[in-house]
Amino acid sequence: MSAVGTHGVEAAGRHPSAAPPPPPSSTPERPERPRARRRGAPRWVSLLGWAVVVVEFGVLAAASSSFATPGNAASILSQAAVYAIAGFGLAIVVITGGDDVVRGGIDLSSGAVVAVSGVVAALVATAGGGAPAAIAAALLVSAGFGALNGTVVVLGVSPLLVTLATGGIVTSVVYLATGNVKVPLDDAVFRWLRSGDLVGVPAPIVVLAVVAVVVGLAVGRTTWGVRSYAVGENPTAASVTGVGVWRYVAGSYVLSALLAGVAGIVLASRLAAAVPDVGEQILLDIVLTAYMSIVFSRRLVVTIGGTLVAAVFVAALVNGFTLLGIGSQWVGVVKGVLILAVLALAAVRERGLVR
Repeated sequence: MSAVGTHGVEAAGRHPSAAPPPPPSSTPERPERPRARRRGAPRWVSLLGWAVVVVEFGVLAAASSSFATPGNAASILSQAAVYAIAGFGLAIVVITGGDDVVRGGIDLSSGAVVAVSGVVAALVATAGGGAPAAIAAALLVSAGFGALNGTVVVLGVSPLLVTLATGGIVTSVVYLATGNVKVPLDDAVFRWLRSGDLVGVPAPIVVLAVVAVVVGLAVGRTTWGVRSYAVGENPTAASVTGVGVWRYVAGSYVLSALLAGVAGIVLASRLAAAVPDVGEQILLDIVLTAYMSIVFSRRLVVTIGGTLVAAVFVAALVNGFTLLGIGSQWVGVVKGVLILAVLALAAVRERGLVR
């Protein structure tokens, strides 16, 4: 057999794997990588949130001639100050602990801390302690309950159960301290918070502006804020990079309680008294304010700016329904529906169904 024939037989008998590789192409094919799911949402989701706010203001302004007035606008913003300041605290807890309501960060004691802060301030002021001592005592007690929450949470107990239990404890303490009776709050500082102003801007709005700027810069512009988001997104990865996860988580509950304490002082000042059951009434507003901020975020996450917008939305809703003579029960229904809607949206995002 000729050399050529022998070569042909050998080539035909080779296993395909032994065949010489084809010459490299100038544009080699690359294996297609699986597309990572985007943690975010279409732009229309955020636009829808803003549209709801615009529609709310438009409908209420058309339905009541008293709604779109400078005096009523100041009243709405003054009420929003309480929701927003306490909501900032809850937002920090959610940012640091994650926004999964069952396993992530949540503080259901916020409403009760708002109440106890006002009660402590009123009791100390009534006893002759003066406004500085009353405010310091109120914030110290608030921070103490926040530290209790944070300590138990970092031990591994569900934040939902921890803060629910703490809220019950705080509420009981409030009733024991007051006998379920309003405690008057009257001092020059508290009177200023109630009816004073700074260059024409009502005092509660001034307090809100200061707190919003401080918290917004802290969360959005500092290393602490960046790491808080990192801890909430992936605590394991954050821990690997050297972040003390437990310190951030525990600290978030202390900050939440402190901000709830500030909100409690503002609220008691506006009411000229500490109301024992105010915590139960305001908790739903705080939760809605923090979680509704999700719809104003491109990535569907809780934000400080979104919390501020949501607080104004909730305050306008309550104010408008009052002007229209709609019962408070219907306000509660609307708030509950809104909470379910934003939590469902967050759950959809977590499952990667929103692209």
